[in-house]
Amino acid sequence: MAALAALRSREDEERNSGREHEYEDFLVVYDLFAPNSQLPQFASAVKKMATALHPWRSILYITHEQMEALDAELTVSNRPEIFARVREMVGAAQADEVYLCRNWQFGNRLILHAYRDELKVCYGDSIGIYFSEAYFSPAVAANGPSIKTVVRQQLGRLKRGLRSRLTSAPPPENQKLRGYDVLSEIEFDVGYFLLPEILRETPPMETRLVNKTTTGKLFRQLAQALNPEQIAAQYGYLSKVPTVILMTSNFSEALRMPAEKEIAGYRTFLEELQLPRESALVIKPHPRDGAEKIQVVGRALSDLFSEVVLLTDQNLFFTPFEVFLLQAFLDDNGETPRDLKIITFSTACLSLPVLFNLNPIIGFGSELVKTSFFEDYITGRLRHEEDLQLAVRTLASHGDHNGFN
Repeated sequence: MAALAALRSREDEERNSGREHEYEDFLVVYDLFAPNSQLPQFASAVKKMATALHPWRSILYITHEQMEALDAELTVSNRPEIFARVREMVGAAQADEVYLCRNWQFGNRLILHAYRDELKVCYGDSIGIYFSEAYFSPAVAANGPSIKTVVRQQLGRLKRGLRSRLTSAPPPENQKLRGYDVLSEIEFDVGYFLLPEILRETPPMETRLVNKTTTGKLFRQLAQALNPEQIAAQYGYLSKVPTVILMTSNFSEALRMPAEKEIAGYRTFLEELQLPRESALVIKPHPRDGAEKIQVVGRALSDLFSEVVLLTDQNLFFTPFEVFLLQAFLDDNGETPRDLKIITFSTACLSLPVLFNLNPIIGFGSELVKTSFFEDYITGRLRHEEDLQLAVRTLASHGDHNGFN
C-alpha cells in the first residue's frame, strides 16, 4: 500500500508538470520474513491485493529458497552474472525507476545493484514512514561491534532462523549473510512518505510527502475489491456489540522475546485494561505471525471475553487491518462504533488517527517490556513504545485526519 501510494504520488507529480510518461510496472515480491510454511499463502495474498489495485506487466515471487541460493552463490567475482540473472528473472533488462522500502536487507540490496543506474525511490515501512537500519537493532556495548555489524548478524539469524517454532531462550548466533557482505550500500535518490519523521528520525534523502487522501483511497479501493459483502455478512455484527480488536505482532517470530512471554504479555496487558467481559475480542494477526501462535493466543484469552474471533483465514490473515475495519465496522457515514477499542503494539497504530480519527491503545508498557523481552531488545522496545505514544498524540492533536471525507 505504501509502495502504490508513492507510485501514485509520483505519477501525479509528472502529470501536473507535463512530464507524464507511459510506464510498464513490474512487481517483485520477496523476503516476506514469515514462517516458511506460510510463505506461499502470504505471497498469494500479496499478488491478489496488488492485482486488485494496479495493472502490472508481471508479478514475480522470488521464493525463500531462490533468495537463499542467490545469497549463497553471490561473490565479488560473480556479481555481474548474478545481477544479470536477477534482471532475467524480473523480465526487465533495464528500468526507469525502482521502488523499495529500504536499502539495507539482502533482497533490497540485490535489486538495487541489479538496477543500479535507475532512479531509486524509497517508500518506507508501514503506511509510509521512515526508520533507519539501526532503529530496531539490539543494544550494543560501548566496546562491542558496530551497529551495522550487529544488524547484519540479526538479519542472518532472521533469514536462517525464522520459523514457527516456540522458543524460550535467546537464539544462537549464526553466520553473517553471505551475499550481503559483498553488496555495498546504495543510497536512495528520493523518498515518498506519508509520515517521514514520525519516529523522530530524518530520512537521509530528498523527501516528498504522500497525501493522506492518496493512501486512504487505496485502502478504500482494496476494501471494495476484496469481497466486502462477504466480510460484512460474516463480521458486521461486531459493529453492534462492544468489541475489542487486538492487533498482534511477530515479536517471538522475530526473535525479540520468547513465545510464551509474548502470549502471557498480551493476557497481562488486557487484564490490566479491565475491559468489559461482555465484549467480543477480535484477534488480527500480523502477516508475519505464526498461525499456531495465534491459535494459542486465542485460547489463552478466551476466558476474558464473551467471544474470541480469530481472523486467520487467508483472506484476512495477510490483508491489512485497515481493509477489515472498512468492511466490517464503518457505517455509511464513514464512522466507527464509539465503543470500539483497538489495541496495537507496532506502527500499525499510525493509520488509525490519520485515516479513521481513532485513538488506539498502545502496549505493552515498561514493566512488561522489562520482564518479557530479551535483554538486548528492552531499551529499543521502550524507545519504540515512547515514539508510538508521541506519534499518536501528535497525529490526534491535528484533528482533521479522516482521509475518507
